Amino acid sequence: MSDEVNKFCRLGAQHLDRGEPEEALQCFDRALAVDPEDPDAWCGRGKACYDLGRLDRADRDFRKALRYARRRLEETDRPSRWWADDVTRPYLRALHGRGLCRFWLAAYDDAARMFRRLLRLAPSDPLDVRFLLGETYFRMGEVDRATREWQLVGDDPDALYNLGLAYFYRGEFPRSVGAFRRAIFENLFLVARLTNSEILSDVPSYSGTHYKGLDSEHAAVDYLDRCGDLWRGRPLLGRWLRAIFEHEIVQDDLRRHIVHLRTLVKPDLAPGDRARLEGENTALRSDARLALTDRKIAKQLCETLFRVPE
Repeated sequence: MSDEVNKFCRLGAQHLDRGEPEEALQCFDRALAVDPEDPDAWCGRGKACYDLGRLDRADRDFRKALRYARRRLEETDRPSRWWADDVTRPYLRALHGRGLCRFWLAAYDDAARMFRRLLRLAPSDPLDVRFLLGETYFRMGEVDRATREWQLVGDDPDALYNLGLAYFYRGEFPRSVGAFRRAIFENLFLVARLTNSEILSDVPSYSGTHYKGLDSEHAAVDYLDRCGDLWRGRPLLGRWLRAIFEHEIVQDDLRRHIVHLRTLVKPDLAPGDRARLEGENTALRSDARLALTDRKIAKQLCETLFRVPE
């Protein structure tokens, strides 16, 4: 990459970070005027078009980025650490961008194939595509494959809410309860929006317990923009989640969780007390602890929600 191309690509990236895709598009166009075969410039141009909602155009740009990035790969030895290498990283970014475009264009087979390839090349999942692969399978009607992917994501609230939904469809109600309980801990704003409940106020965000920063109201809105259609027109799902949320065991856990958070964000909390409280909060949210009461809660809710009138 020449210095001039690098300059315009950096400017374009800065505009993208500031939410200015039109200005970014102009920068990447200027980079491509200097070098029409630069994969980073095509990738940046594709991202700008993607942010502008021009999916067909973004798809074409990412396809070109893939072509030129692949050509660059053929000129060097393939390293074992794809994401850590400057030569191979543009290929992964282009593959990710094209996968997103195919996903939103409802070309789910294409998207799944690209996401699987990304995970083979970068198993640590630096671009967070495993959640998207699960959602792709779910939209293809392959609930079992979606479930397997979401089980591997960890404490991502989006994956946990969708995992609870998938378990519900599979009739695994105790597991659905467990996934939703973990999801509620990870984002309290989202459960309120999904169940039309009162949004809890004064719930602080604390990186020590939510290191990905996905516990905010903004993250809840982002999930609804992307996955809200999985819930609309399915009132039984909403009643199931609301019943879990309002169950006395769950409410008692949430009260303790919020007390923990409000204490942990205090700047003058002693280090020893902080470590102790973080440990208590981790134990409160642990799978092993929740599993002790998941079946009981599921049994009670099934008897209440699914009882056939005599």
